[in-house]
Amino acid sequence: MNLRDELDFPLIDFHVHTNEQPILGSIPVTAVAKKASRRGLRCIALTDHWNLSTDPAIFLDERKEIDKINVDLKIFLSAEVVVLDAHGNTPVDAKAHRRILEKMDYLSAAPHHGEFLPNSLYSLVGKEDLPKDKAGIIEYAHRKLMNILKNDMFEYVLHPWVTALADLVAWGYSQVPSFEDIPEKYLDEFAESAAFHKKGIEIYNPSAEMEGYDFFIKKLIRAGVKIAVGSDSHEDSGHTYPGKVKEAADLIRKCGGDKRLLWLPKGF
Repeated sequence: MNLRDELDFPLIDFHVHTNEQPILGSIPVTAVAKKASRRGLRCIALTDHWNLSTDPAIFLDERKEIDKINVDLKIFLSAEVVVLDAHGNTPVDAKAHRRILEKMDYLSAAPHHGEFLPNSLYSLVGKEDLPKDKAGIIEYAHRKLMNILKNDMFEYVLHPWVTALADLVAWGYSQVPSFEDIPEKYLDEFAESAAFHKKGIEIYNPSAEMEGYDFFIKKLIRAGVKIAVGSDSHEDSGHTYPGKVKEAADLIRKCGGDKRLLWLPKGF
């Protein structure tokens, strides 16, 4: 059996960070890879943040480290690229960053929560007229996600809708994050577009118990969308670890999904 045939949701983690803000020359790629291997993973993706303040040279360092690592583990090099607005703009410049992008296996798009809150790392206050009402926040998030799906730069979408629902709680519009707050037509449009554009969609383990997540996942499955799982682990946080994906993997099975739906990067 080759590795591709062996892989299943509990054996992968496609949302693994080294540090929150990696520093050139001291990125703990080897430590993360060895930890993932010890936990029985067979395939991971490094997805360090690519924000406005990121020095993208970190990804060249990570490629060098990956190429030197001797562990029984397939490691993809990706990045969690922040999406800056509803139009889908990002800090990535395909021409200026061509040499870096050539070293990467794929890019992951990441809507983030806190965008609507003052002093947030992702706050765009003053740069864009952001909605402040519940319906406006949901509609803004939907436009952003639909533009992400249309963007050929990305193969994979991290935690779709999850962070917008966290914003609704932060603004006091909801008691708990719940997919029941999102109009069903938006969920249908997202699933249909993800399938049409052949994007991989993350089932986000930290939110596996979120209300209505199963309703969303079943729509993805019915539309034939390829999915994967991620822990959002950070080597410098101590709150989680590579391979903490059991809850997400169990939820996928509960919703009727199996390994035939597993998303893998192109060319693997």
